[in-house]
Order: sequence, then structure tokens, then C-alpha cells
Amino acid sequence: MSTRKLKIGLLGCGTVGGGLVELVAKNSALIRERAGVELGITKILVRDPVKERPGVDRALLTTEPDKVLNNGCDLVVELVGGIEPARDFIQRSLFAGKHVVTANKALLALDGFTLLHAAEKQKRRLGFEASVCGAIPIIRSLRNGLVGNRIQSITGILNGTCNYILTRMTEDGIDVDTALADAQARGFAEADPSLDVDGHDAAQKLKILAELALSARLSVDAIEAEGIRDINADDIRTAKQLGYVIKHVATAEVKGDAVSLQVRPMLLPRDHQLAAVRDENNAVLVRGDAVGEMLFCGKGAGSLPSASAVLSDIVDIACHRGGFSAAPQQSLPVTSSDQQCKHYVRVPVADPSAIGVITSVLERSGIGVTRASAQWARKAAGVHQVQVFTTPASSQNVRRCMQDCADLSTGKPVILPAA
Repeated sequence: MSTRKLKIGLLGCGTVGGGLVELVAKNSALIRERAGVELGITKILVRDPVKERPGVDRALLTTEPDKVLNNGCDLVVELVGGIEPARDFIQRSLFAGKHVVTANKALLALDGFTLLHAAEKQKRRLGFEASVCGAIPIIRSLRNGLVGNRIQSITGILNGTCNYILTRMTEDGIDVDTALADAQARGFAEADPSLDVDGHDAAQKLKILAELALSARLSVDAIEAEGIRDINADDIRTAKQLGYVIKHVATAEVKGDAVSLQVRPMLLPRDHQLAAVRDENNAVLVRGDAVGEMLFCGKGAGSLPSASAVLSDIVDIACHRGGFSAAPQQSLPVTSSDQQCKHYVRVPVADPSAIGVITSVLERSGIGVTRASAQWARKAAGVHQVQVFTTPASSQNVRRCMQDCADLSTGKPVILPAA
């Protein structure tokens, strides 16, 4: 097998960038043997060249982007994150005739179509496997392995931080704040965890997957996203008693000529394929018209898992010798994500006797109640609450009923659909 040399310009040497440098150094012989590609890094853009980076050659470091982009590299890896200057780096690289690999989910969710179109116009490839679910090869599977399928739905646990927090709450009986602090201490959550725990990270990833699977552009504001901040130990405990676990789930489902998109916590039966996904792991359940359901599961984040996905794009581009990325040519309308299913509802109340009014409001709207309980606050400063589990009903109808009970509530109700 003849060996092809590929020179890489690396923008960013943080968690993933450092992992990529490590993998290229450690597995270069294996890559050469398997793929016939010899990889070399020409320059690395960093903010602080004095910072200690074990295993990284200081002679490769620079604080000047042009020294990376114009140093004779064949391919640029963008790992600086954010919108700008990352978008400018990618566009400049593509127009200079270089292939690009990125892990930038925020940029792809916002402006992925423009970047794919630029790559297509320049007949260059834009790889972004690491942007969704770390080491899980879901992008390549949708792009290539499932290209002969009409994708009917995508359901996934796309955020490792939320999944870790909910796992610890379920298995260790701790509250959401304690579980979040643990996730931050282990490096699974940022100091400001809002992007993760409020559902925005999963929404960005779902948009990327849905656009790719459906070959269509979707509105950047199309996804209904809810996070996990309001989930408490009582919700976890009640779900377990009912035979469910609570997971943060992202769903894209084709409905006629439109698609519904939502990210929210929900109850999954304990035998559901996603229910056993623990800690920081991710999982994606894809349903196609030919293959039926396929489950992809693995490490969703971290230095080496994400670097592995970046490296797979690099080698794939090297082996394809200049194929280009196809941008979606149509826009797809987004429809309401109203669900017809059972619902768990928890309402904080001033007086537990409100249970009678709440169940009556639901039943007058045609929503049956299979379980209802009123709980007095365990502490003087605590909150009384009413918990209800319904028969199958429209999510919009359940929410309307809770709005009708707003004068009884002392806080935001928690409404979780049950799969």
C-alpha cells in the first residue's frame, strides 16, 4: 500500500486538541498500516504558548492564525469553538482549497448550511463527526451507512452532563445541585453549566442530526428545549415506583411533510433501550424505513473520545482524496411536538388539599388520573406538593390544565411525558 502524507494545521489545543495531538503521536504507525496515511501537524494555534502542554512540541505553537492557515497544510482542524473567529477560520480554509474538520456544534447548529455550501462549492470536505456524541460514529452513519433509508425518527440522550446528573440522582439518591457539583468536580460540567442543564447543548446537537438525516434546513429556533433544573428527588423516587427512569431526551420525528423537534426530561420505562444509558454516556436511537431501529451508544465527550472522532474524519478525508460535502437543498417546516401519552405532573402548592381541584380540572378536560398523592413539606421551609400520573393525553391539554390551576400553585409545575 502506498503511503499518502497529510499535513494538518490545528486551531486550538485544549481538551480535544491535546487529545488529537496525543492520538496522532501514539497511533501514527497503526493509521499508516490501516489507511496508508501518514499524518503530520505543521502548526498549532494557542492563546498562551507558555502554558504547559505535555506531549505537545512547543516549536509547533503559535498565537497567529495565519501561521497555521498558510503554513502549507492540506487540512485544517478547527477546535477553538464558539461562533467567531471559528467561522472565519473555516471559511478562509475552504476558500484556500483546504479540507476542514471541526467539532464546533454551536457554529454548525447556527450556520452549518452556509459552511456545507462553501465546502461543496470549493469541492472540499467538511468533517464534523466530533460535533455530536463524541466517539459515537453517528454523523458518518447518517451520511453514509444509512444513506439508502428514509429516516423516520431520531431519539437520543445527547448531553452527557444531564445524563450524569440524572444517573447520580437515581442511583445515589442525591439532589440535582449535589449531582451537578459532582459533575463539575469530575470535569463533566462547566463552571457555568447553563448550556448543558438548560437543554441548549442537546438542542444544537439534535438540529445537526435532524438536518443531516432529513437532508433539509431547519429553523435555528425550531426546537422546544427544556432542561433538568426543576427535577428533584421526589420526581426520581416516584418515577421509580411507577416503573420508569427519568432521562433527558432529544427527539426528531417526521410527521407528514414536517418534523417535530423537542428536547426535554421524560419518563422512560425501565426496559426502554435508552433507560440503561448511564453517567456521561450518550446514545442515539435511529429509525429508518429499511433498517428499522438502530441503537448507537458510547462515550459522548472527553479528550480522547472526541479526538478519536476528529481523527476518524481526518483519515476519512485523506482516503477519499477530495470528495466534497453536499449541502441540504430544501427547507423543512417544523410542526408542533404535541404528544399523546401518559404524563407525570408535580405541582408545588400552598395547601395539599388542592389535590381535589387539580384532579377535577384534569378530569373535566377528559384526562384520566391513575395515581394522585398530596405530600406535606418535610421541613418548615419546604414546599407542599401534589403529584399526579395521568392516562394518555395531549401534552398541550395537560399544560393548559396546569395553567388553569395556576392560582393554586406556588411555583412552576413539572410536567414530564412518559414514553
